Amino acid sequence: MSLQSVRGTLTSYIGSLFGALLFVFAVNLIIVPHQLYSGTLTGIAQMIESLLLTFAGIRLPEGSNLTGTVLLLLNIPLLVLALRVTSKNFLLKSIVTIVFMTVAMSVIPIPHSPLIADLLTACIVAGALAGFGAGFTLRCGGSGGGTDIIGVYCSVKFPNFTVGKVSVIIGAVVFSYCLIAYDFETVVYSALFTAFYVVALDQTHYQNIKTSALIFTTNPEAVEAVVQGLGRGATCWEGKGAYTGKHSHIFTTVISKYEVHRLKRIVNEADPNAFIILSNKVDVSGNFERRL
Repeated sequence: MSLQSVRGTLTSYIGSLFGALLFVFAVNLIIVPHQLYSGTLTGIAQMIESLLLTFAGIRLPEGSNLTGTVLLLLNIPLLVLALRVTSKNFLLKSIVTIVFMTVAMSVIPIPHSPLIADLLTACIVAGALAGFGAGFTLRCGGSGGGTDIIGVYCSVKFPNFTVGKVSVIIGAVVFSYCLIAYDFETVVYSALFTAFYVVALDQTHYQNIKTSALIFTTNPEAVEAVVQGLGRGATCWEGKGAYTGKHSHIFTTVISKYEVHRLKRIVNEADPNAFIILSNKVDVSGNFERRL
């Protein structure tokens, strides 16, 4: 493995852990002190912790919580599913990130009073911080587990099932519990935090947005490099430059948003003078492979 490759791998791991740390800061320092819940798997972990403390009589040291530990236990079977639909590199990075999150959630103390007193401001700041952190982790090729793994696995196995549907189901369970155990205000602000979180995550990491790419190159090896490097199909035809009169190879493919940087790198390595046109948010029907 080259020095550049080692640096790239190390940078991606550091970035993945940094994103996870931002997420934990938002939850432990802002959300939990307000007794708000996340409409994600973290919210399920919070819900289980609350039930254990209420009915099992478990006592915790002041400023600590079980959310990270419960989240780790919930993610173990999900990581087994991830092995079937993702790469080993993604799985290893996710394991490291999830373990790091568990330790961080257990070590970072929960303050007596929230860092941000106003509830609406707290939801906006925590949602932006947590969403950016989770999205940055995904952009670095890792994952904090949870909804993403469930959604992508279901979308692979069941074509009509999406990550959005998984999120709605989990959110409905968490907010129903909040409505029973707390009050309507808690449900509203928990839902607001989750909404801001999802928006920030989507802006940071476009996991399910499809992008069409149209590539013009004079090097036929660029086509093969994209097909082999991304594992995506492509349609090719011959072209001719109207200004230069040179013959060129034109091919088009559809990729996920997070594969755009890899596409550009692969094409640039094969042909630094290649011309690429990208179109975001295209509607695709048929056998398009969803990936995490």
